[in-house]
Amino acid sequence: MLNTSKPRLLIVYDYFYPAYKAGGPIQSLVNLSIALQDKFEIAVFTGAFDLHSGEPMKHLITNEWSSVKLPGQTTPIKVWYAGSHQPNLQTCKDLKKDFKPDAIYLNGIFSLRFLVFPLIAFKDTSIVICPRGMLQSGALAGKSFKKKIYLNALKFSGLFSKVSWHATNEEESNDIKKLAGNNAKVFVAGNLPKQPFSRFTPVAKKAGQLRLVYLSLIASKKNLLMAIRLLDKVKGEVSLDIYGPVKDKHYWEECLKAIGSSKASIRYNNDVRPEDVQNIFSQYDAGIFLTKGENFGHALYECLSVGRPIITSFFTAWNDLELKRSGWNVDISNDESVVEKINEIVRMPADIYDEFCEGALKEAKFYYQTADATVYLHNFLTKNNN
Repeated sequence: MLNTSKPRLLIVYDYFYPAYKAGGPIQSLVNLSIALQDKFEIAVFTGAFDLHSGEPMKHLITNEWSSVKLPGQTTPIKVWYAGSHQPNLQTCKDLKKDFKPDAIYLNGIFSLRFLVFPLIAFKDTSIVICPRGMLQSGALAGKSFKKKIYLNALKFSGLFSKVSWHATNEEESNDIKKLAGNNAKVFVAGNLPKQPFSRFTPVAKKAGQLRLVYLSLIASKKNLLMAIRLLDKVKGEVSLDIYGPVKDKHYWEECLKAIGSSKASIRYNNDVRPEDVQNIFSQYDAGIFLTKGENFGHALYECLSVGRPIITSFFTAWNDLELKRSGWNVDISNDESVVEKINEIVRMPADIYDEFCEGALKEAKFYYQTADATVYLHNFLTKNNN
Protein backbone atom coordinates (compact mmCIF):
# COMPACT_ATOMS: atom_id res chain seq x y z
CA MET A 1 0.00 0.00 0.00
CA LEU A 2 2.80 2.43 0.90
CA ASN A 3 6.28 2.86 -0.50
CA THR A 4 8.56 4.17 2.20
CA SER A 5 11.83 3.36 3.91
CA LYS A 6 10.42 4.37 7.29
CA PRO A 7 9.33 1.66 9.73
CA ARG A 8 5.57 1.20 9.69
CA LEU A 9 3.60 1.79 12.87
CA LEU A 10 -0.05 0.81 13.21
CA ILE A 11 -1.87 2.62 16.03
CA VAL A 12 -5.02 0.90 17.29
CA TYR A 13 -7.77 2.30 19.51
CA ASP A 14 -11.57 2.31 19.57
CA TYR A 15 -11.72 6.08 18.94
CA PHE A 16 -9.67 8.53 16.90
CA TYR A 17 -9.99 11.98 15.31
CA PRO A 18 -12.47 13.45 14.48
CA ALA A 19 -14.02 11.64 17.49
CA TYR A 20 -13.54 13.53 20.76
CA LYS A 21 -16.17 12.44 23.28
CA ALA A 22 -14.03 9.56 24.60
CA GLY A 23 -11.69 12.09 26.18
CA GLY A 24 -7.93 12.36 26.66
CA PRO A 25 -6.66 9.20 24.92
CA ILE A 26 -7.85 10.53 21.56
CA GLN A 27 -5.89 13.75 22.03
CA SER A 28 -2.86 11.76 23.20
CA LEU A 29 -2.92 9.64 20.05
CA VAL A 30 -3.42 12.62 17.75
CA ASN A 31 -0.46 14.41 19.37
CA LEU A 32 1.63 11.24 19.19
CA SER A 33 0.76 10.60 15.53
CA ILE A 34 1.80 14.14 14.60
CA ALA A 35 5.05 13.91 16.57
CA LEU A 36 6.05 10.52 15.08
CA GLN A 37 5.22 11.28 11.44
CA ASP A 38 8.82 12.06 10.53
CA LYS A 39 10.07 8.83 12.15
CA PHE A 40 7.39 6.31 11.16
CA GLU A 41 4.89 5.68 8.40
CA ILE A 42 1.77 6.03 10.53
CA ALA A 43 -1.53 4.24 10.04
CA VAL A 44 -4.48 4.03 12.43
CA PHE A 45 -7.11 1.32 12.87
CA THR A 46 -10.13 2.67 14.73
CA GLY A 47 -13.91 2.83 14.88
CA ALA A 48 -16.05 5.17 12.79
CA PHE A 49 -18.13 6.05 15.87
CA ASP A 50 -17.79 8.61 18.62
CA LEU A 51 -18.58 7.60 22.19
CA HIS A 52 -22.19 6.35 22.67
CA SER A 53 -23.03 7.03 19.04
CA GLY A 54 -25.18 4.58 17.09
CA GLU A 55 -24.21 6.09 13.75
CA PRO A 56 -20.79 6.55 12.14
CA MET A 57 -19.41 10.08 12.19
CA LYS A 58 -20.38 12.14 9.16
CA HIS A 59 -18.19 12.48 6.08
CA LEU A 60 -16.03 9.45 6.90
CA ILE A 61 -15.04 6.73 4.45
CA THR A 62 -15.48 3.42 6.25
CA ASN A 63 -13.99 -0.05 5.89
CA GLU A 64 -11.13 1.07 3.68
CA TRP A 65 -8.06 3.27 4.02
CA SER A 66 -8.65 7.03 4.15
CA SER A 67 -6.12 9.87 3.93
CA VAL A 68 -6.74 12.06 6.97
CA LYS A 69 -5.14 15.41 7.78
CA LEU A 70 -4.86 15.90 11.52
CA PRO A 71 -5.47 19.38 13.02
CA GLY A 72 -2.80 21.86 11.90
CA GLN A 73 -1.09 19.35 9.60
CA THR A 74 -0.59 19.28 5.84
CA THR A 75 0.69 15.70 5.47
CA PRO A 76 -2.11 13.12 5.81
CA ILE A 77 -1.94 9.77 7.57
CA LYS A 78 -3.78 6.58 6.69
CA VAL A 79 -6.81 5.74 8.85
CA TRP A 80 -9.10 2.72 8.63
CA TYR A 81 -12.49 3.56 10.17
CA ALA A 82 -14.39 0.36 10.95
CA GLY A 83 -18.00 1.03 10.02
CA SER A 84 -19.64 -1.56 12.24
CA HIS A 85 -19.76 -2.18 15.99
CA GLN A 86 -19.40 -5.93 15.35
CA PRO A 87 -15.95 -7.43 16.10
CA ASN A 88 -14.13 -8.92 13.14
CA LEU A 89 -10.88 -10.84 13.41
CA GLN A 90 -10.63 -11.07 9.62
CA THR A 91 -10.36 -7.26 9.36
CA CYS A 92 -7.21 -7.36 11.50
CA LYS A 93 -5.75 -10.10 9.34
CA ASP A 94 -6.51 -8.10 6.20
CA LEU A 95 -4.88 -4.99 7.66
CA LYS A 96 -1.78 -6.98 8.51
CA LYS A 97 -1.53 -8.30 4.95
CA ASP A 98 -2.14 -4.86 3.43
CA PHE A 99 -0.12 -2.49 5.64
CA LYS A 100 2.55 -4.96 6.82
CA PRO A 101 3.39 -3.03 10.04
CA ASP A 102 6.73 -3.32 11.76
CA ALA A 103 5.12 -2.49 15.10
CA ILE A 104 1.62 -2.26 16.61
CA TYR A 105 0.67 0.27 19.30
CA LEU A 106 -2.50 -0.86 21.08
CA ASN A 107 -4.41 1.42 23.43
CA GLY A 108 -6.86 0.61 26.19
CA ILE A 109 -7.50 -2.84 27.57
CA PHE A 110 -11.24 -3.62 27.49
CA SER A 111 -11.90 -4.16 23.79
CA LEU A 112 -12.42 -7.40 21.90
CA ARG A 113 -12.14 -5.70 18.55
CA PHE A 114 -9.28 -3.27 19.16
CA LEU A 115 -7.18 -5.25 21.66
CA VAL A 116 -7.89 -9.00 21.68
CA PHE A 117 -8.25 -9.52 17.93
CA PRO A 118 -5.15 -7.43 17.09
CA LEU A 119 -3.19 -9.41 19.70
CA ILE A 120 -4.20 -12.60 17.89
CA ALA A 121 -3.76 -11.33 14.33
CA PHE A 122 -0.41 -9.58 14.91
CA LYS A 123 1.12 -12.07 17.37
CA ASP A 124 4.33 -12.34 15.32
CA THR A 125 4.75 -8.54 15.17
CA SER A 126 6.33 -6.22 17.76
CA ILE A 127 3.43 -5.09 19.98
CA VAL A 128 3.24 -2.31 22.57
CA ILE A 129 0.15 -1.83 24.76
CA CYS A 130 -0.73 1.40 26.55
CA PRO A 131 -3.64 0.76 29.00
CA ARG A 132 -4.55 4.48 29.16
CA GLY A 133 -5.38 4.35 32.87
CA MET A 134 -7.85 1.46 32.52
CA LEU A 135 -5.96 -0.70 35.03
CA GLN A 136 -6.21 1.81 37.89
CA SER A 137 -8.22 0.69 40.90
CA GLY A 138 -10.68 3.54 40.36
CA ALA A 139 -11.23 2.54 36.75
CA LEU A 140 -11.68 -1.12 37.69
CA ALA A 141 -14.32 -0.34 40.32
CA GLY A 142 -17.20 -0.17 37.83
CA LYS A 143 -18.39 -3.61 36.64
CA SER A 144 -15.50 -5.03 38.64
CA PHE A 145 -16.60 -8.69 38.52
CA LYS A 146 -16.86 -8.77 34.73
CA LYS A 147 -13.60 -6.87 34.37
CA LYS A 148 -11.83 -9.29 36.72
CA ILE A 149 -12.99 -12.29 34.66
CA TYR A 150 -11.93 -10.58 31.43
CA LEU A 151 -8.47 -9.63 32.73
CA ASN A 152 -7.86 -13.11 34.17
CA ALA A 153 -8.81 -14.63 30.82
CA LEU A 154 -6.31 -12.35 29.06
CA LYS A 155 -3.64 -13.04 31.64
CA PHE A 156 -3.81 -16.81 31.21
CA SER A 157 -4.38 -16.76 27.45
CA GLY A 158 -0.71 -16.21 26.69
CA LEU A 159 -1.50 -13.17 24.53
CA PHE A 160 0.63 -10.95 26.78
CA SER A 161 3.67 -13.23 26.69
CA LYS A 162 5.64 -11.28 24.09
CA VAL A 163 4.17 -7.80 24.29
CA SER A 164 5.79 -4.68 25.69
CA TRP A 165 3.97 -2.02 27.66
CA HIS A 166 3.85 1.79 27.70
CA ALA A 167 2.96 3.29 31.09
CA THR A 168 2.39 7.02 31.33
CA ASN A 169 3.64 7.12 34.94
CA GLU A 170 5.14 4.87 37.61
CA GLU A 171 1.74 4.12 39.14
CA GLU A 172 0.50 2.75 35.83
CA SER A 173 3.70 0.73 35.53
CA ASN A 174 2.86 -0.94 38.85
CA ASP A 175 -0.72 -1.56 37.67
CA ILE A 176 0.60 -3.25 34.54
CA LYS A 177 2.91 -5.53 36.53
CA LYS A 178 0.00 -6.60 38.73
CA LEU A 179 -1.66 -7.89 35.58
CA ALA A 180 1.25 -9.04 33.43
CA GLY A 181 3.76 -9.98 36.14
CA ASN A 182 6.88 -8.36 37.54
CA ASN A 183 8.91 -9.44 34.52
CA ALA A 184 6.71 -7.52 32.10
CA LYS A 185 8.69 -5.25 29.79
CA VAL A 186 7.44 -1.74 30.69
CA PHE A 187 8.73 1.68 29.69
CA VAL A 188 7.44 4.86 31.31
CA ALA A 189 6.86 8.02 29.26
CA GLY A 190 4.37 10.80 29.83
CA ASN A 191 1.60 11.79 27.44
CA LEU A 192 2.13 14.42 24.78
CA PRO A 193 -0.06 17.40 25.65
CA LYS A 194 -1.02 20.64 23.89
CA GLN A 195 1.36 23.56 24.07
CA PRO A 196 0.68 25.80 27.10
CA PHE A 197 -0.17 29.48 26.77
CA SER A 198 2.87 31.77 26.76
CA ARG A 199 1.38 33.84 29.60
CA PHE A 200 -1.73 33.82 31.77
CA THR A 201 -4.44 36.45 32.00
CA PRO A 202 -5.18 37.48 35.61
CA VAL A 203 -8.67 36.41 36.69
CA ALA A 204 -9.44 39.45 38.88
CA LYS A 205 -10.80 37.09 41.51
CA LYS A 206 -12.65 38.68 44.43
CA ALA A 207 -12.41 37.46 48.01
CA GLY A 208 -15.61 35.60 48.83
CA GLN A 209 -16.17 34.50 45.23
CA LEU A 210 -15.04 31.51 43.16
CA ARG A 211 -15.95 30.52 39.59
CA LEU A 212 -15.29 26.80 39.14
CA VAL A 213 -15.33 24.73 35.97
CA TYR A 214 -15.54 20.98 35.41
CA LEU A 215 -14.59 19.91 31.88
CA SER A 216 -14.23 16.17 31.44
CA LEU A 217 -16.14 12.98 30.72
CA ILE A 218 -19.18 12.53 32.94
CA ALA A 219 -18.77 9.14 34.61
CA SER A 220 -18.53 7.72 38.12
CA LYS A 221 -14.73 7.58 38.04
CA LYS A 222 -14.56 11.34 37.53
CA ASN A 223 -16.52 11.94 40.77
CA LEU A 224 -18.45 15.00 39.58
CA LEU A 225 -21.36 14.13 41.88
CA MET A 226 -19.17 14.68 44.94
CA ALA A 227 -18.26 18.18 43.76
CA ILE A 228 -21.93 19.04 43.15
CA ARG A 229 -23.00 17.84 46.59
CA LEU A 230 -20.17 19.51 48.49
CA LEU A 231 -20.73 22.93 46.95
CA ASP A 232 -23.92 23.18 49.05
CA LYS A 233 -21.69 23.28 52.12
CA VAL A 234 -19.28 25.91 50.81
CA LYS A 235 -19.60 29.47 52.10
CA GLY A 236 -19.49 32.42 49.72
CA GLU A 237 -20.53 33.15 46.16
CA VAL A 238 -19.52 30.00 44.30
CA SER A 239 -20.55 28.82 40.84
CA LEU A 240 -19.81 25.65 38.86
CA ASP A 241 -20.09 25.29 35.08
CA ILE A 242 -20.01 21.73 33.76
CA TYR A 243 -18.80 20.72 30.30
CA GLY A 244 -18.31 17.26 28.87
CA PRO A 245 -19.95 14.32 27.15
CA VAL A 246 -22.12 11.98 29.23
CA LYS A 247 -20.44 8.57 29.34
CA ASP A 248 -22.58 7.09 32.14
CA LYS A 249 -26.23 8.12 31.72
CA HIS A 250 -27.34 6.66 35.05
CA TYR A 251 -24.60 8.55 36.88
CA TRP A 252 -25.55 11.77 35.07
CA GLU A 253 -29.16 11.32 36.23
CA GLU A 254 -27.88 11.28 39.81
CA CYS A 255 -25.89 14.44 39.09
CA LEU A 256 -28.96 16.18 37.65
CA LYS A 257 -30.98 15.33 40.76
CA ALA A 258 -28.25 16.79 42.97
CA ILE A 259 -28.08 19.92 40.78
CA GLY A 260 -31.86 20.31 41.02
CA SER A 261 -31.79 20.33 44.81
CA SER A 262 -28.58 22.36 45.18
CA LYS A 263 -28.48 25.92 46.50
CA ALA A 264 -25.28 26.56 44.54
CA SER A 265 -25.20 28.08 41.04
CA ILE A 266 -24.57 25.05 38.81
CA ARG A 267 -25.24 24.69 35.10
CA TYR A 268 -24.44 22.22 32.32
CA ASN A 269 -23.06 23.58 29.03
CA ASN A 270 -22.85 20.36 26.94
CA ASP A 271 -19.58 19.06 25.55
CA VAL A 272 -16.95 20.98 23.61
CA ARG A 273 -14.52 20.35 20.79
CA PRO A 274 -10.91 19.71 21.89
CA GLU A 275 -9.67 22.87 20.15
CA ASP A 276 -11.93 25.01 22.39
CA VAL A 277 -10.92 23.51 25.74
CA GLN A 278 -8.06 25.84 26.68
CA ASN A 279 -10.08 28.94 25.86
CA ILE A 280 -12.95 27.73 28.07
CA PHE A 281 -10.66 27.05 31.03
CA SER A 282 -9.22 30.57 30.74
CA GLN A 283 -12.68 32.02 31.48
CA TYR A 284 -12.84 30.61 35.04
CA ASP A 285 -10.96 30.89 38.31
CA ALA A 286 -10.13 27.19 38.78
CA GLY A 287 -10.90 23.71 37.56
CA ILE A 288 -12.35 21.13 39.95
CA PHE A 289 -11.65 17.44 39.32
CA LEU A 290 -12.25 15.23 42.37
CA THR A 291 -11.37 12.18 40.30
CA LYS A 292 -10.94 8.66 41.66
CA GLY A 293 -7.98 8.10 39.37
CA GLU A 294 -6.19 9.44 36.27
CA ASN A 295 -3.05 8.09 34.64
CA PHE A 296 -2.48 11.59 33.22
CA GLY A 297 -5.54 13.82 33.03
CA HIS A 298 -5.56 15.92 29.86
CA ALA A 299 -8.26 18.18 31.30
CA LEU A 300 -6.16 18.86 34.39
CA TYR A 301 -3.11 19.67 32.29
CA GLU A 302 -5.04 21.94 29.93
CA CYS A 303 -6.47 23.87 32.86
CA LEU A 304 -2.96 24.39 34.21
CA SER A 305 -1.72 25.22 30.69
CA VAL A 306 -3.73 28.46 30.58
CA GLY A 307 -2.69 29.56 34.06
CA ARG A 308 -5.64 28.29 36.05
CA PRO A 309 -5.05 26.24 39.22
CA ILE A 310 -6.86 22.95 39.80
CA ILE A 311 -8.61 21.36 42.76
CA THR A 312 -8.13 17.62 42.51
CA SER A 313 -7.58 14.39 44.41
CA PHE A 314 -4.30 12.65 45.19
CA PHE A 315 -5.03 10.01 42.51
CA THR A 316 -3.52 11.76 39.50
CA ALA A 317 -0.11 12.60 38.09
CA TRP A 318 -0.51 16.12 39.51
CA ASN A 319 0.51 16.12 43.17
CA ASP A 320 2.20 18.54 45.60
CA LEU A 321 0.13 21.24 43.92
CA GLU A 322 -0.18 23.55 46.90
CA LEU A 323 3.55 23.33 47.57
CA LYS A 324 4.12 24.41 43.97
CA ARG A 325 1.37 27.05 44.29
CA SER A 326 -0.37 25.63 41.21
CA GLY A 327 -3.48 24.15 42.81
CA TRP A 328 -4.73 22.01 45.66
CA ASN A 329 -4.84 18.25 46.30
CA VAL A 330 -7.72 17.23 48.56
CA ASP A 331 -8.63 14.03 50.38
CA ILE A 332 -11.82 12.85 48.64
CA SER A 333 -12.45 10.35 51.44
CA ASN A 334 -13.05 13.27 53.82
CA ASP A 335 -15.90 15.61 52.82
CA GLU A 336 -15.20 18.12 55.57
CA SER A 337 -11.57 18.61 54.57
CA VAL A 338 -12.56 19.17 50.93
CA VAL A 339 -15.15 21.79 51.92
CA GLU A 340 -12.65 23.47 54.25
CA LYS A 341 -10.09 23.73 51.46
CA ILE A 342 -12.62 25.15 48.98
CA ASN A 343 -13.72 27.69 51.61
CA GLU A 344 -10.09 28.72 51.98
CA ILE A 345 -9.82 29.22 48.21
CA VAL A 346 -13.07 31.22 48.14
CA ARG A 347 -11.68 33.63 50.74
CA MET A 348 -8.41 34.13 48.85
CA PRO A 349 -7.87 37.67 47.46
CA ALA A 350 -6.81 38.38 43.89
CA ASP A 351 -3.13 39.15 44.55
CA ILE A 352 -2.53 35.82 46.31
CA TYR A 353 -4.69 33.96 43.82
CA ASP A 354 -2.67 35.26 40.88
CA GLU A 355 0.39 33.59 42.41
CA PHE A 356 -1.42 30.27 42.03
CA CYS A 357 -2.33 31.12 38.43
CA GLU A 358 1.31 31.86 37.69
CA GLY A 359 2.33 28.62 39.41
CA ALA A 360 -0.22 26.64 37.39
CA LEU A 361 1.22 27.87 34.10
CA LYS A 362 4.76 27.20 35.34
CA GLU A 363 3.82 23.61 36.20
CA ALA A 364 2.31 23.03 32.74
CA LYS A 365 5.32 24.52 30.97
CA PHE A 366 7.70 22.32 32.95
CA TYR A 367 5.76 19.20 32.01
CA TYR A 368 5.55 20.21 28.35
CA GLN A 369 9.29 20.83 28.14
CA THR A 370 10.37 17.62 29.90
CA ALA A 371 7.86 14.88 29.00
CA ASP A 372 8.47 13.81 25.42
CA ALA A 373 6.92 10.40 24.83
CA THR A 374 7.98 10.41 21.18
CA VAL A 375 11.66 9.98 22.08
CA TYR A 376 10.94 7.03 24.37
CA LEU A 377 8.46 5.40 22.00
CA HIS A 378 10.66 5.81 18.94
CA ASN A 379 13.73 4.40 20.68
CA PHE A 380 11.71 1.60 22.23
CA LEU A 381 10.03 0.52 18.99
CA THR A 382 13.24 0.85 17.00
CA LYS A 383 15.11 -1.28 19.53
CA ASN A 384 12.40 -3.94 19.42
CA ASN A 385 12.50 -4.07 15.63
CA ASN A 386 16.27 -4.52 15.30
